Amino acid sequence: MRMKAKLKKKSPELSKKLQMLPVDHLLFDPQNPRFPRTGTGDNEPDAIRWMIDNANIIELMNSIGEQGFFLGEPLVVIPSQTKGKFDVVEGNRRLTAVRLLSDPTLAPSKKKSVEEASATATHRPKEVPCLVFDKQEEVLHYLAFRHVTGVQPWNPLQKARYLRRLAITAEYKALAKPELRRRLAREIGTRPDYVGKLLAGLAVYESIEEHSFFDIPGLEDAEGWYTVLTTAITSYSSIAGFVGLSSVTDDDASKLKQANLKKLANWLFLKNSEGVARVRESRDIQKLGRVVANSDALKKFESGSSLEDADLLTEGPLEAFRESLRQAKSRLELARDLVPKLGKSKIEEQDFENIHEVKVLAATLESSAKTVQEMAKEE
Repeated sequence: MRMKAKLKKKSPELSKKLQMLPVDHLLFDPQNPRFPRTGTGDNEPDAIRWMIDNANIIELMNSIGEQGFFLGEPLVVIPSQTKGKFDVVEGNRRLTAVRLLSDPTLAPSKKKSVEEASATATHRPKEVPCLVFDKQEEVLHYLAFRHVTGVQPWNPLQKARYLRRLAITAEYKALAKPELRRRLAREIGTRPDYVGKLLAGLAVYESIEEHSFFDIPGLEDAEGWYTVLTTAITSYSSIAGFVGLSSVTDDDASKLKQANLKKLANWLFLKNSEGVARVRESRDIQKLGRVVANSDALKKFESGSSLEDADLLTEGPLEAFRESLRQAKSRLELARDLVPKLGKSKIEEQDFENIHEVKVLAATLESSAKTVQEMAKEE
C-alpha cells in the first residue's frame, strides 16, 4: 500500500484509476488482439490453453513467483457485463500467470511445468494492480499509444484486429468508409490506404480461419503466414480480384469467392512431401499475380504446371516460345558438359530413350516452326 501512495503523489491523474483488484474478479478479454478468433472467445480454458502454448507463460510464472507482481505494470481493465467483474483489456498474459500460480489445475496443457512453477513460487498474488477505465473507447486510445506508436508494438495482425475493434465503437461506426479510414489512420499515425490494406488482409485471414484453415496443416499459428497472405492480397490487385475483392483495400468479406480463396491458400501454404508449397517464396507472389491475371496462364497453373511454366504464358506466346527454347538449350548444354564427368557411371537404356525423344521433339519443333514461318510469309 506504500507503493500505491507513492504513485498517487507522483501522478494524481493515474492514481485516481489505479486499484488493487482480486485476481478472481478479473476476466479474460475475448476481443484481445493477440487472441485468434477461433478457439478462445470468452472461454477461459481455451484462452489459458492458447496463452500457455503461445505466450511463454511458464517463464512469466517463474518470474512473478520469484519476484512478485511488478506494480509498475498494472493490468488495464474495464467493468465487465458480469456484475462485480472486470475485463482485462491489457495484461491477459500476466493474468494467466497469476491464475496458474494460485491454481495450476487450470492448465489444460504443459501441466507438469505449470505445477512445478507453482510449487516453487515464493509469491502467488491474490490481488494485482489494475488501471481501471470507465469504458472501452477510453482504453482503446490508450492501447493505440502503447502498442501501435509506443514501446510494445503489435504485429500487423494485432494492429488490424485493434483497428476493426475501434471501428465498431460508437465514436467511429457511423462514419463513412473514407472518413473512417482517415480517422483510424490518425489514431495509429499512418496512411488511410495502409489502414484499408490491414482491414482487407484481416477480412481474408478471418475467412480462412472460419473455414478451419481449409485443413492446411500449420496454419493455426498465424505469425508465420499472415504477412505472406496480406502481401498477396494487398499488393496485387489481380490476386485481390481473383478471390473476389474489388481492390487491394476492399475489406468486404461477403464478396469473397471461397473456392478461389481455398485455391490461393493451398498455393501459398500447402506443402508437398518435400516441404515446399507451389508458391515457394514471397518473391514468387509477383509471378502469381501475373498468372491469375492471364486466363491461359491460370489454366496451365491450375492443371498442375509449375508457377514458372505458367508465368511464361503471361508474356505472350512468342516470348514464352523463345524463353522455352532458351531454357531447353541451356539444359541440354549442361547435360552435354556432364557426359565427360560421368566416368564409370552406368548409362542406362532409359537415358538413351530420353535422348532419342529429345531428338524427335527437336525435329518436330523445327518442322512446326517452319510451317508457321511459311504461313506468315504467305500473309
